[in-house]
Amino acid sequence: MTMTEVEQVCPVQIPPTEFFGLLRWLDGRPLPDVMEPYRQKILSDALFTFRPDGAPKYRRVLTGRAKKNFKTCDAVLAALYKCLVWKPAGSKLNEVYFVASDLGQANDDLELTKLLIRRNPLLSAEYIVRSNIVERKDGKGFMEILPARDAQGLHGKTYLFLVVDELHTQKTYDLLMALELDRTRPDAVQWFASYASLYRHAGVPLVDMLKQHESKSDPRLYVSWFSGSTIAEANPSLNSMCGPTLADIEDAQRSLPSWVFRRLYLNQAGMPDGAAFDYESVEACIVKDRKVLPPEAGKHYVAFCDLSGGGSDDSTLCIVHADERERVIVDCLVDQGTRVNRTFNPEATVERFSVILKQYHCNTVTGDRYAAQWPILAFQKFNVTYRPAELNRSQIYAAFEPLLNSGRVELLDDPKLLQQFIGLVRKGEKIDHASGEHDDHCNSVAGACVRAVKVESQQPWAFNFVTGEILEEVESDETKLLRREAFLTGVPVETIRARFGEE
Repeated sequence: MTMTEVEQVCPVQIPPTEFFGLLRWLDGRPLPDVMEPYRQKILSDALFTFRPDGAPKYRRVLTGRAKKNFKTCDAVLAALYKCLVWKPAGSKLNEVYFVASDLGQANDDLELTKLLIRRNPLLSAEYIVRSNIVERKDGKGFMEILPARDAQGLHGKTYLFLVVDELHTQKTYDLLMALELDRTRPDAVQWFASYASLYRHAGVPLVDMLKQHESKSDPRLYVSWFSGSTIAEANPSLNSMCGPTLADIEDAQRSLPSWVFRRLYLNQAGMPDGAAFDYESVEACIVKDRKVLPPEAGKHYVAFCDLSGGGSDDSTLCIVHADERERVIVDCLVDQGTRVNRTFNPEATVERFSVILKQYHCNTVTGDRYAAQWPILAFQKFNVTYRPAELNRSQIYAAFEPLLNSGRVELLDDPKLLQQFIGLVRKGEKIDHASGEHDDHCNSVAGACVRAVKVESQQPWAFNFVTGEILEEVESDETKLLRREAFLTGVPVETIRARFGEE
C-alpha cells in the first residue's frame, strides 16, 4: 500500500498506531508485535491528543526510562510519522530535525532510521536516503539527523517536529534557544528522550522540565518517566521480545560502578546520595583531551601513590606540580599496567613507578600507610624514598576539596578519575568511596595535589576540617622528632606520642 492509498482510506490525520500497523520491525515481524502496549500508548497520547481548536495538546514531550528500553527507537518512529504522515497546518512543509548528543549518537540514530526505511517498502517508496538527511520524494518534507554541536547552526529555523536525543547531556538552554519553537505554527512539537541527569540544580533543561511536570505548571508538557529503586520500575520493556533481560541488567550491575548503574539502569540521578564532591566542580577542573604532561626541566614535581597487593584495587601513582598562579597541575596518573589473571605483581609495580618518578626527577614519593614497612623497603631498592602520608584518606579528600571548589587544580581527562571523584560519599564526618567501589585513582590525585600545596608553601601546616582552610603552624622540636620516628617505623604519630606519654 502506498501513502497515496493510505490517504484515500484515511483522509484526515492518521493516528500513529495505524501508521505503525503498516510497518515491520528490523527482523521482519509486524512492528506492533514487538512494540509493547505502553510504548504504543505513549506515542498515541503524546502525538494524537488534541485541544478544542484542533491543535496538538502537547507541544513538548519528554520520555525517560533505562538503557535499552527503546527511547531512541520511539523517537525515530515519532519522527518518521511526523515527517511522512502528518498533514501540517497551512501550507507548511514537514521539516523534522533529529538532534543527537554527539556525532557517534547521531550516526547510530541515522543508521536505525535507514534500516527501518530499508525494511519497509512503504517507507522506501516515499523516501530518498542521503548522507544525514532523509527526504520525501514529493519534496514536502525531510528528516535531518545531526549532532548537537552542528544543530546550533539551525538557529531560527522553522520546523514541524524536533527530536533532542539524550537531553541529559545539555547543561544549558543554548541548544533549545537555537531551536526554539516557531510559535506561529500551532502543530509544531518538541520531543525529548533522556536518562536521568547528573545535574540536580535549576537551570538545567531536564531538571527544570521534570520540576514543571511535578508541579503541573505546564499543561502542554507530556512526560513519561520510568525510574525507581528496582530494575522493574525503570525498565518497562524488561524481558519483552526485544527488550533487556533481567540477567543482562544484573550482569551490568556487577560490572559497573553503582552510580553509573543507578543512572543507566534505574534512571535515577547518577551522583550517589551524600556525594562528597559536586559533579560540575570536578568536570570544570578537567582539561579536555589532556592525558599526560611530559616532564620539563626546572619544574618541581610532587608524587603520591596508592599501593595495593594485587587484588581488585589498582596501584596508582600521580605526579603534579604547582605553577606561578598557585594552581596545582596534574601531570601524570598511571596504574600498575596490564593485569594477568586479574592480578598483578606489587614488586613489579613499584619498579614501574620508580622509573616514572625518576623521569620527573622525583626521588621521594608519599603514600598511605599500606603494609607497614613494605613500601619503604620496596622503593628503597630503586633509590626512591617512600614517606607515609601525614593525613589519612578522609583528611586528604577534605584538604583537596577547597582546591577543587576554587578551581585551583587542573585534572587529566581520565574517565576513571572522574567516576571515582563523583563516587566519593560522606560518611558522617569522613569522606570515602561507597561500599564495593574504588578510589585508588582519585586518592593518588588528591594526595599529590594536597602535598604540592604543602611543599610549595615550604611551611609546616595544619588543616581546619570545619572550614576547609589550610592553616600555618609552627612545629615544636618534639613534634619533629615524633614525625621522624613515625617515618622510620611506619607507626602513626599519635601512637608514638601515646607511648611516650605512658613512659
